[in-house]
Parts: sequence; structure tokens; C-alpha cells
Amino acid sequence: MFSQEPVILIVDDAASGVRVLSETVRGLGQVYFATDGPGALNTARQCRPDLVLLDIEMPDMDGYEVCAALKSDPEICDASVIFVTSHAQVENELRALRCGGVDFLHKPLNVLVARARIRAHLTLRNEAKRLANHDALTNLPNRLLLQDRANQALRQAIGTKGRVGMLLLDLDNFKSINDSVSHAVGDAVLLEVGRRLVKAGRVTDTISRNGGDEFIILMPDIRSLETVGSFAARLLSEMTVPFETPSGRYTLTASIGISLFPDDSADMDSLYRHAEAAMYQAKRDGRNRYGFFSSRIEDSIRARHRLDQHMRSALEQGVFEVFYQAKVNVLQRDIVGVEALIRWRDADGKRVQPSDFIPLAEETGLIIPIGRYVLLQACKDARVWRERGHEICVSVNISAVQFKEDDFLETVKNVLEITGAEARMLELEITEGVLARDVDKSRKTLAALKELGIRVAIDDFGIGYSSLAYLKQFPIDVLKIDRSFVQDMLTEKLDSAIIDAIIKLGQVLNLELVAEGVELPEQAAALRDKGCLVMQGYLYSRPAPFAQMSEMLENGPDIGEL
Repeated sequence: MFSQEPVILIVDDAASGVRVLSETVRGLGQVYFATDGPGALNTARQCRPDLVLLDIEMPDMDGYEVCAALKSDPEICDASVIFVTSHAQVENELRALRCGGVDFLHKPLNVLVARARIRAHLTLRNEAKRLANHDALTNLPNRLLLQDRANQALRQAIGTKGRVGMLLLDLDNFKSINDSVSHAVGDAVLLEVGRRLVKAGRVTDTISRNGGDEFIILMPDIRSLETVGSFAARLLSEMTVPFETPSGRYTLTASIGISLFPDDSADMDSLYRHAEAAMYQAKRDGRNRYGFFSSRIEDSIRARHRLDQHMRSALEQGVFEVFYQAKVNVLQRDIVGVEALIRWRDADGKRVQPSDFIPLAEETGLIIPIGRYVLLQACKDARVWRERGHEICVSVNISAVQFKEDDFLETVKNVLEITGAEARMLELEITEGVLARDVDKSRKTLAALKELGIRVAIDDFGIGYSSLAYLKQFPIDVLKIDRSFVQDMLTEKLDSAIIDAIIKLGQVLNLELVAEGVELPEQAAALRDKGCLVMQGYLYSRPAPFAQMSEMLENGPDIGEL
């Protein structure tokens, strides 16, 4: 509806008339055509034209009737109508103007003159649209345009099962500037607020001024709730930067209320009401803050925000630990490798589950420094074990965020160089989904890792994008059978059959096999009989710190009879 390019509808039942008018308006906008009255009305409702070039003499409905119908339809009544006809009588022209036309062009057309007049009407129409849909002071969208964009965003969210957010920002104590200084200074501040909001927002967001010192930000296609909270916090920070004006420097704060569709609102009106209610609550709570209309969502986001801050502190203070879980060859009855696992205890000594903080670390990008820390520590420990006579391979999990980093390969090389660990003692575990995202890039990266001598394992095989194609294309050393199949293999025939298939596939491709999540002797015996000899799970060891794993390497694992 609010495209910058004008929309022109040509209505003429004569092919020659359509051709001439098409040439006349070439390059002036998007052009649609209709050859009769009913067709013109249907097309107008779909394309919502800025300008209609309308013939008078047509079958079924003449131009006057079409014009009257256009003007009576609230959806398309604001289109400018120019009659284009061979009728030269004054009465025809007056009738056209009376029924809503804005101009009257005579056939045969003087193309240059007609084009100039059409362009003039389009310019007026565009300026009228701007004035109708934008705030006069800031030139930001006003509530009318916001309403249209919100309705579009809601329709799209319904189709995609997505979210739409609305943030209502109100400046704290702004009235004092207008009252004690001047409205001119207040206007200058509002202009700068608008500029800061536009700069901070996404391209897809609509930044609107609703009047006074109230601004509304519409956020379509929200991928995560944390995105909204982080954005609101950034806006509050932007508002605290002093405003420089010719008459002085002013420091302000703002309060922001947030509502979400479909979580707490069902339409544009409830989005606004709920954002407004949350904004007033933020002011009552002390100003210079944001709040969600839904306390449940707010509690969840604030908890995740605290977790993010604690993670950053833990990384800075070196609180994270690396534990190791043994991989045991049941025939050799010895540890043949270990997997490095991140562990974290909070300030109270309570262990935070990886499932609680790893997904958030991936969302925020903290997984990059955390992953490098794990890789660095694992390589240091691998070198120590080698010096003590334990030639074992240490596996490190690599997230999708790490793997797609442009400097991932350089990071791995740098860690090996710093720690003095041998590349053959390092194994990187990568999930199937990571490789499937960009096959060409993945192939090149894995080939470079293999050239260094690093081993590559496919983690959680069988639950993702399992494909013979990439097993054939990629330089892979190990398949890890996912714990979900091992867990029920004794009672579920399908899980047992899947394990059979993965083992046979690994044997055909000459890949090593590791079964995860082995907890029962019966599971271990069944896996051994199927041909998988390397196992990992609580039956053999729980994740343990370096000292405890070192002791286990010295004494050997406690493996009972299978």
C-alpha cells in the first residue's frame, strides 16, 4: 500500500487507447490494465492505485459509473481519477469533475502535455500520501501507516506461526524541556530521538511517532524473545546519551513497554494497549527501564539475561571447567579416547546443566570463546597425558556457530601451536546438521583439518540429516551412534535395527564406530555382538575432571564381564 513507486491503472476498452496511454506513462510507476468497468474495480481493489486513467465510453459500465464506484469504496476511494476521452463537450468535463475526477484529458492525446499533467498529479498524490502517513515533525510513519504495517505483520505471523513485537517508548520528564526551555528545543530533541531509533532498528522494523514524546517500534518476524529484550535495553542506552542542542545539553531517559503477538495480544489494538500498560508500569517501577506486558515472558527473559551475564563473568574469571568421559574398547578392556565436556558451577556452587547454557551461548555468540577455551584446555591435557605415556585421542565438540566462523581453521591451528599437542591426538566432533548447511564449505574445511592430521567424528549419527552422500563426500573417521538408539535397543526392535544398519554402514565405509549412552552390561554385550567395540557411557565412567581421568588412565577402567 505504501510503496514509493506510484501505481497506475489504465482503463480503456480499445487496444489502441491502451497502447497510447502505456507509452504516455512509461517509467512513471507500476502499470495495471483493465478493459471494462467490473474488471477495473476488481483490479483496483487488488493493486490499490494512486492514479486511474479512465475512458468514458465502455460496455456494461461507463467511466462515470466506474468513477462513482471507486469513490464509494473506502479501500480505494483516495485514488486520483483522470478521465481520458474523445468527448470534448464542457458538460462531459464538468460531469467528470462532479463525480470525483481530478482532470480531463482529450483524445487524441498530446503525449508530452498528458505526461506532464499525469506526473504533476502523481507528485501531488505522493505528497498527500506522505502527509497522511508520516509525522510532520520527524517524517517518521504515523499511526495510520503503523496500523497498516502492523496488520500486514500480523497476517504474515499467522501464516508462519511467528511473532510480532510492539515497543512503546515514552521519554521520562520530557515535558520539562518544553515548559522550562522552549518547544523549538523540544522539537530538536524529538528529531534526534527519531534518528537514534531508526539507526538502532532493523531494516524490517517500523519506527513510528505517535505524537508528543511517544514513539512506537513495530518488530515483525521475531526469531527469539531475547532479541526484543536486548533491543529494548539498547534503546534505553541510546536515550541516555546527552542531546546536544544550540541552547544546551540535555540528558534524558525513557521507559519502554513491550507486548507480543500472539503471546499476550491478538490484534493491533491489544498490542498497543498492552505495550502502553507495560510502559506505564515501567515508569511506576522507577523509569529508565523496559518491561513486558506478560510477566511470564519478562521473568524468562530476565532469567536468561542474568544467565548470559553470569556466563560472561565465568569466562572472564576462568570458572568454566573441562571434564572428560572415557571411550572404552571392550575387547582391549582399555580406554582408547576421551570426550571433553564443558562444566560450570555458579557462584553458589550449584552446577548449571549444559542444556541450560549452551543454547544461549550459541545464540549470543559466547560459544566462540567458550569453545576455544574447551579446545585449548583439551589440547593442553592431551599433551600432558602423552608425556605420561597415554597415547589417547581427545574429542572436542564443535558447534555450528564455531564451524561456520571464517577463522575456525586458523583457531584450531593456533591452539595446536600454543599447546604443543599433536594433531593426531585431536578429534573434532561435528553434528550432521552442521555439515549439511553448506556442503562445499564443510568439505573444504574438513579436508584442511584432515591435512593437518586431525580426526573427524560425526556426532549423534542417525538423528539428523543422515545421508550416504555426505558420508561418501566428506573425510570422516568416526561415526558416533546416538544415545537415543542405545537407550531402547533392548526393548525396541526398530532402534536395534537402526544400530545394525549404522554399524554395517560404518564397516562398509571403513569408519570407526562409537556407541554413546551405554549404561547397562546387556547393552554393551549386544553392541559388541553387533560389531561395535568402542563404547562411552555411565557403565564405564561419568564425566570426570582432569585429575580423576588421569587416575583412571593410570589404573585402567573398571570393566566387568559382558
